[in-house]
Amino acid sequence: MRKRTVGMLSLSALAATLLLTGCTYESGPKSFASTNYGTSSAKTAPQQTESASEWLKTALERAKTDKDAQKFWYKGHVKTIMNRTTTSMFNGAVVQPNGYNVDARIARQDYQYYRIGDKRYIRVGDAWMTARETPLPFDVLAGFDDWLPFMEQAVQLKEEKVYGTVCVPFEVKMTGADWLAASKSPLFEPLRQQVADRPDMAAVLKDSTIKTTFWFGKDDRLIHQFETWIILPMPEGGTMDQQVFFQFYKYNDPGIQIKDPEEVEKYLLY
Repeated sequence: MRKRTVGMLSLSALAATLLLTGCTYESGPKSFASTNYGTSSAKTAPQQTESASEWLKTALERAKTDKDAQKFWYKGHVKTIMNRTTTSMFNGAVVQPNGYNVDARIARQDYQYYRIGDKRYIRVGDAWMTARETPLPFDVLAGFDDWLPFMEQAVQLKEEKVYGTVCVPFEVKMTGADWLAASKSPLFEPLRQQVADRPDMAAVLKDSTIKTTFWFGKDDRLIHQFETWIILPMPEGGTMDQQVFFQFYKYNDPGIQIKDPEEVEKYLLY
């Protein structure tokens, strides 16, 4: 299983969905699936004194340099709503610069992924195996900087608490076409090539809606919560709604420990 960082999940969700949409897009009204998109109660906030881009830049920099931000727990899910709802769940811990682990449930299959230094192992069922993949750069928050071009248009919402931490939320909305045009992510390159020759896919992107919200700690200026809703009109009618939602909490918790490699290696099949 290739470990994807949290910041990349929203990008890959849109790219994968559009590339899998092989039918011709038909114009006309589409009925939106029932979601909590746009129903946040936090609609008012004090006058914004600093841009959301500056908040995000500060959060990403502090995540690298603040000694109290190098350990944290994280959990979240990717939920897709079409004819039925499917949900992939993730939770784990990070200890920089040593490694991380994640427990995941994807397509009703349980996984565990463990990395410390250059050692990478995965457990499927009861079997631990060496992960046969090219190592990804170790940064759970990788990909969040791709949002910087859009955050100048973000709106500050009313303060909320995330696991007891007072947070300042910022929300930005756009179309998939806007996202594709401004994003520098290499994950979008195959989609860009397809859209150039596919007016039906271009129409889907133009009619899609993306909403992303970051919750930054008011005092520590770290990311404590992240959510993206992607709503795509489908060629056969209706929509596909996808939510990527993650929380980062208990920064610098002394209870966070990544087990020694020997504790995993004694159970390795190969």
